[in-house]
Amino acid sequence: MPKAQANGFTLEYELRGSGDPLVLINGYRRSRQAWGEPFVEALAARFQCLLFDNRGTGGSDKPEEGYSIEGFADDAAGLMEALAIERAHVFGVSMGGMIAQRFAVRHAEKVRGLGLGCTHCGGKRAIRSDETSWGLLQLKPGPGMTPREVARKQEPVYFHPTYIANRRETIEAFYDRMEPYTPPAYVMKAHFQAIEAFDGYGDLPGIAATTLVMTGDSDRLIPPGNSATLAERIPGARLVTVPEANHLFWLEKPTEAAQAVADFMAAVD
Repeated sequence: MPKAQANGFTLEYELRGSGDPLVLINGYRRSRQAWGEPFVEALAARFQCLLFDNRGTGGSDKPEEGYSIEGFADDAAGLMEALAIERAHVFGVSMGGMIAQRFAVRHAEKVRGLGLGCTHCGGKRAIRSDETSWGLLQLKPGPGMTPREVARKQEPVYFHPTYIANRRETIEAFYDRMEPYTPPAYVMKAHFQAIEAFDGYGDLPGIAATTLVMTGDSDRLIPPGNSATLAERIPGARLVTVPEANHLFWLEKPTEAAQAVADFMAAVD
């Protein structure tokens, strides 16, 4: 896969499809592999999608320090500059949605449509997950427990109960795809600290980009009330709730999610 210098780091990326540029920013510890083919293929049919590995993930540089949501946003902007993409739609999920918020503030001239999926504004205004979900998120392999077993225990945080019951092969295929790209422990800690330090609540009214806010109706990790806050604070934002979907709504409902994103972005001037 190609790599480019961006904001002082080497980032691995790929371009898929044709049409107006659409930058996809994934979240905490996830490489671009976490988007899943059905979602990407649907978007690539209408846009030129720029997928990349955030600093610390996949084939990108993995420095031991220097992680912040602002830095990630500057990485994305630097990658666009390296690829001569002057302006693009931007869609980020989870931590990637926090990055997209910062991108829209720090690099407003580069943004056409903005999409914020399953994310929050950070700081004291963010609605936190319940204690059970938080505990599952913090779960780490113990004696005799493999990373795959940990991931299975964490499923209620990420997938809707119906999806867990009916899509076992798909979930296991997701694990197969992601395991080779598991980042070092220090990266996961640094990503988490970047999330905890993020507070974009005060900047939301200043976001000028036409904005789509999306959430799964059953998101246990970042409760849907966070999306309501974003939609209320960002001028003219539209809120879309995906039914029977948890945190990873674009994996559970790829066709519906991609259509909502594509239709919204296509209508942006």
